[in-house]
Amino acid sequence: MYLKNKGFYMRNRLLVPIIVLVLSLVSCKDSKNQKEDSDGFHTISVNNEYRIDVPLFMTGTTGLNEEASLQFQSLRKEAYLIVMDEQKSRFEEVFRDLEQYDDSLSVIQNYRDARLQILSRTTQITHKSPFTSRLIHGLDAESLELDAKVNGMDQEISYFLTFVEGHENVYMIMAWTLKDKKMEHKKTFKTIAESFQLID
Repeated sequence: MYLKNKGFYMRNRLLVPIIVLVLSLVSCKDSKNQKEDSDGFHTISVNNEYRIDVPLFMTGTTGLNEEASLQFQSLRKEAYLIVMDEQKSRFEEVFRDLEQYDDSLSVIQNYRDARLQILSRTTQITHKSPFTSRLIHGLDAESLELDAKVNGMDQEISYFLTFVEGHENVYMIMAWTLKDKKMEHKKTFKTIAESFQLID
């Protein structure tokens, strides 16, 4: 009886490390799947007006810009996103009154320049990429990247800006991060901007 129990005990002693190893591999696989899932996106609809894909690692917030119609962030990954929008007719009217509307430029180019002027009031732009004109889901858009020193911050910030002209409104998609995380988030920020779509 003792020998049988001893054999059973020895077999179990050998099985325990194997079970632990298998469980570890399964756990690693699950962890990998969770990481892959966390790199995914989900679609957010705003005011039944537009939809945009936002990374799963970002959560909604209200503290980035009180005028934004969409605000998301990840404090852990130092990644931030807002969408601003305003009526085209109202924007044009105000900037014509201020004698700052350039008739040689399109509406979206005027909006781009106006937003950059506002941004430059609180930042010192150290690098700006050339403007890129393109279509996003059939809508005229302008994109650029810039690095800037922000008042009260030691590290530079990298901004990814996309301006989109809708039927009634103009939109600014602004994503930003620390300059040393720029390459880490560049593809994600590009995916966000390219997902922008009006809801018909």
